[in-house]
Amino acid sequence: MGQDVEIANVSMRFGDVDAVRDIRVHIQAGEFFSFLGPSGCGKTTLLRLISGFMEPSAGEIRINGRNMRGIGPNRRPTAMIFQNLALFPLMSVAQNIGFGLEVRGVGRAEREKKVAALLELVDLPGAGDSPVSALSGGQKQRVAIARALAVAPAVLLLDEPLSALDLKLRKHMRLALREIQRRTAVTFVYITHDQGEAFTMSDRVGVMSVGRLEQVDAPEKIYNAPRSAFVASFVGEANRLCGTVAVVENSAASIDTPSGRIIGQNPAGLGHGAKSTAFVRPEAIFVADQTPDGANTLECTVIGRSFEGAYTTIRLKTRGGETLTMRCNNDGQGWAATAGGNIRIGFKPENARLFPSGECADG
Repeated sequence: MGQDVEIANVSMRFGDVDAVRDIRVHIQAGEFFSFLGPSGCGKTTLLRLISGFMEPSAGEIRINGRNMRGIGPNRRPTAMIFQNLALFPLMSVAQNIGFGLEVRGVGRAEREKKVAALLELVDLPGAGDSPVSALSGGQKQRVAIARALAVAPAVLLLDEPLSALDLKLRKHMRLALREIQRRTAVTFVYITHDQGEAFTMSDRVGVMSVGRLEQVDAPEKIYNAPRSAFVASFVGEANRLCGTVAVVENSAASIDTPSGRIIGQNPAGLGHGAKSTAFVRPEAIFVADQTPDGANTLECTVIGRSFEGAYTTIRLKTRGGETLTMRCNNDGQGWAATAGGNIRIGFKPENARLFPSGECADG
C-alpha cells in the first residue's frame, strides 16, 4: 500500500540559483500525483529530493510522517524509474525484475513466485525467459515498472519514463500505468512536461514554473480554472485579449480592450486601472448570430480555417487587430465562416479569466 509524501517548505539552491523555491504540497497515500512543467522548472530536482539522491537546502521531505533528512535512497520506502529505464541488457526479463529481491536475500522460490505475479500485473505473462534486447519499447517500460514494484515500495517515482516512446505507444502506456497504479494502490509521483500524460493519469497535478509551484488541483480545475497567467498559457491553448480594468464587481471585472469591453472572472483580485490579460479557450468561443444574454461579443474577420477531422479551427482578427482562434465541433457550427468574411463571435464571462499582464509560459 502507498504512503503519503509531504513536501514541507522545501527549497534547493545550487550556488546562486534557486532550483526549487519553498514548495509545499501534501501527496496523499495511494494518489497518482504529477508535477507538470517546462524544462528547467525544477521538477526533476524535486523528484531527486524525494528519492534521497539530494538533500534539500531548506525544508523537509516526510514520508508517512517521517522526516527523510539523512536517510539515503536505499533506506527510503521509494523506488525510482529513470527516463532511460536502466535495464540490465545481459539479464533476462525475470532476472531484471527479480534483481532487487535477490539483493535483499529473498529465496529463489519466493522470487520466482513474485516475478510471475508481477509479469501478470504488467501484462507480460510468460515473458520471463526473454532477453531484454528482444522487447519493444513499451514492453521495456513494463519490465522497468515490474522491477521497481518488486521491492514493494510505498512510493514509486517516475522521471518522464514515456518520453522516448512514439505517440501511439505513449497513449497506450498512459492507460497501462494508470491501471497498474489503481491495482497496486502504490503512491505514484510522476514528472512530465507533457500535459496529456499528466491529465490522463493523475488524480492531481502540480504545475511548476522556475522552481515555484503555481497551482495544485485536479486536471479539470487546472484546465478550466487556472490561477495564474502562467498556468492559463502553459496548459492547453488560450486566446489573449489585453486591456485595462474598468469595472470591478464581486469576483468579476470588466476590461477595456482594443476590440471592446469584455467581462471575465477576476481570481487575482485586479483593481481599477490595472493592466490585464483575459484568457479564453478556443472551444469556449461560439458563433453569436444573436447576442446571448450576458455574453461577451466581438466583431471579427475570418482570416483562415483548418479542417482537423472531429473539429474545425477558425482563425479570426478582431476589429481591434487582435488574433483569436475558435474551435468548433464539426456539427455544422462555423461552416459558414469563409476567409475574408465577417463574423460575430461570443464567449461567456465565466469562460474568460483575467490576470495581471506579465510573463506567460511562452514569454
